[in-house]
Amino acid sequence: MTTPPELQVDAGPTRLRTIFARALREERGALIGWTIGIVAFCLVMLAMYPTVHGNAGFSKLLDAYPEALRKLFQLQDYTTGAGYLRTEVFSFVAPLLLTLFAVLWGSDLTAGEEERRTIDLLLANPISRRRFVSEKWLALVVGTIVIAAALEGALGALGPLFKLHVAWSALTAAVLGSWLFAVAFGTFALALGATTGRRGIARGVTTTIALASYLLATFSQLVSWLRPVRNLSLWQHTLGVDPLGTGFHWWRLGLVVAVTLVFGAFALWSFDRRDLAT
Repeated sequence: MTTPPELQVDAGPTRLRTIFARALREERGALIGWTIGIVAFCLVMLAMYPTVHGNAGFSKLLDAYPEALRKLFQLQDYTTGAGYLRTEVFSFVAPLLLTLFAVLWGSDLTAGEEERRTIDLLLANPISRRRFVSEKWLALVVGTIVIAAALEGALGALGPLFKLHVAWSALTAAVLGSWLFAVAFGTFALALGATTGRRGIARGVTTTIALASYLLATFSQLVSWLRPVRNLSLWQHTLGVDPLGTGFHWWRLGLVVAVTLVFGAFALWSFDRRDLAT
């Protein structure tokens, strides 16, 4: 059977017709849409900031909240630029959007090809299974970098237009944490998809664990018996340490990178040894 041209992969290093380039090309519409959506979200959040900036009445109202609620919703210094972004952008929504994108794409990288019955045509090219998975994963990393860069660029460049000023280093620390969290669970979704060949299972299980990670880190601030195990949460290591206020925590970020590489290695091993649905 002849492989269709769109599924052919050039093994030569000087050509762009690789699994990596094909994966990015297939997702270019989604990348553009998600990037526009992230920038639009940033604009909405920034446009609301002047109503709370330096608002003494707003500060008094928040000070009247119970301390437990202020911790839970990260309302410290809410009327400042860093405090506002901490609450409205990085407490949940921006990391959630990045993670959702990564999980949807990661779960589709191999399992989607199996479900669409295109996996055998792709692997009929002179490439190994490990190269196939590695290049697919690299496309996921690059794609999430594009969206994370749009997030940081929009907040950093447009923030001053709305009187919101945050140091670039602090903003980078928060965006880096969000990106690493997203890539970790995108890679986990890839590993599950490579193991099961089912996108639905990969998406459902990964989303559940990512949400559990967020809840563990968040509620451990209020529930004392959760504190001894909160370091099991990847959210705790990336965003639970308030990167906007405290900067980079390199050993924590390194730990998340290590966990992500373990997920990736498992995806390689699992996909390499499994009988594929064709």
